[in-house]
Amino acid sequence: MPTSTLLKLGPFTFSIETAAFNQLQRAWSFDWSEQKRLGTIPQLQYTGEGQQTINLSGSVFPGQYGAIDTVAQMAQLGRQGRPLLLIAGTGDLLNYWSITNVEQTNSYLDQYGQPRKIDFSLSIRYYGDHYEVSNETGR
Repeated sequence: MPTSTLLKLGPFTFSIETAAFNQLQRAWSFDWSEQKRLGTIPQLQYTGEGQQTINLSGSVFPGQYGAIDTVAQMAQLGRQGRPLLLIAGTGDLLNYWSITNVEQTNSYLDQYGQPRKIDFSLSIRYYGDHYEVSNETGR
């Protein structure tokens, strides 16, 4: 992995040269079930971990940093319907994640309608620590 790699999601590399994110938001949820009790208020019972999500937002500057189709490449990975291995720029393995949403906003259009700046947002959800490809579906 090049030293400028911020994050790698499957085959896609987030870096200063491709798609640099300026914000990474990670959230963990925890599940609690309400247990009714006679003559008093309900009590909560911990039932386990909920979902983990990561939201990345950043910008691409076609011709300088990244390409015009950089965000489309992210969306194409989501269309494949497969969990992707997430690796931090430090080399830490963050297991498998699924792309749930990709957004793109074009701005500073040139005379041909091509954006000079593309803002993106990518949402991924934790899949698990392993992923097995099914022979029947290829997924």
